[in-house]
Order: sequence, then structure tokens, then C-alpha cells
Amino acid sequence: MLANAVNAVIPVRTLYRSLKGVGMFATLQLVKRRVAAAFGEDNTALYRINVPGYPHPVTIRGGNGSDGFAFYQILAMKDFDVLNDFSAPRLIIDAGANIGMSSLYFLNRFPDVRIVAIEADPENMRICRLNLAPFADRVVLVEGAVWSSCGRVVLMHGEVEWNSHVRNAEPGEEAGVESFDIPRLIEAGGGGPVDLLKVDIEGGESEVFGKNAEKWLPAIKNIVIEFHGADCEKTFFGALEGYQYRAFPYRSVTVCENLRPRAPEPISRAS
Repeated sequence: MLANAVNAVIPVRTLYRSLKGVGMFATLQLVKRRVAAAFGEDNTALYRINVPGYPHPVTIRGGNGSDGFAFYQILAMKDFDVLNDFSAPRLIIDAGANIGMSSLYFLNRFPDVRIVAIEADPENMRICRLNLAPFADRVVLVEGAVWSSCGRVVLMHGEVEWNSHVRNAEPGEEAGVESFDIPRLIEAGGGGPVDLLKVDIEGGESEVFGKNAEKWLPAIKNIVIEFHGADCEKTFFGALEGYQYRAFPYRSVTVCENLRPRAPEPISRAS
């Protein structure tokens, strides 16, 4: 019993940030969820949380999964407020939409934006659909994986919900998840350019940016990406070698703003 009570404790700093970011009622709901999880509640329980400034309740699962962290990171901590100079986007691709927190933030902030939200894990997508249903006229939901090509891949479940990832199938192995490349997602959104490509795909960055990226990068204006290892980071910046942009880290992500092809070096003429 004592161990359960200890697990239910939320750090004071986290409580303060939550109160400041989403208010008293939402914070109490998060506390209730944390306590219930400590005493055995699993992720079949659903919490509908009213957030100031958002016209519809936000749904997250109970238990010790990652939904509460996603809610806290995007809606309470307002991680994407870093894009303060980002004005009037027309198209955003949310690659690795999870339960829809990022898309929800952007849809609420930009009333005219259209979003293509793609998520490979069916259970995550189930909650994502609930959260984005009020914006059905501005969202294209794609149940599948972002990959370097269209086809099928294997879904691997992580320890918590936002750690699910995909990989290529081994010979003879069933690939149960449909994959989509960036050009197909741009097409689903009505065509480019893409004002923002948000990428959080648990290591799939190496595949997406390591193969065929030169075909679609000219259509991308800005990128927000979370790296999962040094190899992913190296592959990403290697794909952007031919571009000029402003890049900076912010909390768990890296922001690359105002991508544009690098001007060719002038040809020197012998005197």
C-alpha cells in the first residue's frame, strides 16, 4: 500500500507547470489518473479532460502509459509554442501522431490549417480519432506508418504507447501495417507545399530521410523532429546538406526553419 502511495505522488514542479498550463480542473484529472494507476487501474479507462482554450474535451487513457506525458508535454508545457513566428500554415503533416496531441494543438491554434495525421499503432489511432473527430473537415487521418516507400511493414509495440515503432519485415514474416511515403501523404493533404513536417517516429527517421528524401524535401518549408539516436540525427542532417535553414534544439525536439535549396557555388573563371 505504501509503495502504491509513493507511485501516486506527482512532483511539485510538475503540478505547478500543469496548473499554469491547463488549469486546476485538468490538473486534478491528471492527479486522479496517476493515483488510480498507482492502485491498479489499466489503460482501458478513459479520461475526458476539459482544457482552457480548447472547445472540446481531450481524451487520454488511464494506467501507466504515455498518454498523460503526451498531454502534459504538448498542452500543459506547450512545447510547440516555440513556433511563435509560425503564421497561417496551410498544410501540416503530423508524422507519428500518437493520440493526436500535436495535431490538436495546431488545429486549435491555426483555424485554417489542414493536417494529415498518420499513426501506425491501431490503439493509439483509436484515441487519436476521438480527439480529432471535432475537426474532421480539416484532418486526414491515416492509419499506417511513415516510411521511405509505400508498402507494408511490421509494427513493434514499445514499453509504453508512444514507443511503438515499425521496421521492414524479415523473409517470410507477416507485415501487418501499411506504409506511406511523404509524397503520398502530401497528396492526401491536397498537395504541397508543406508548411510544417512534424516527425516523431521512434527511429524511423533514418529510413524516411535516408532514402528518396531528395524527391520530396523541396516541398517542405519547416521541420520539427525528435531524434532517436545519433544515427538518426546524422542521417537527417545529411539529407539536408543541400539546404539552408535555421536549426535549434528545443526541449526534446530540433526545429529547422525556413528550408530553402542552397545556392550553387559560383564557378570560378581562370584569369
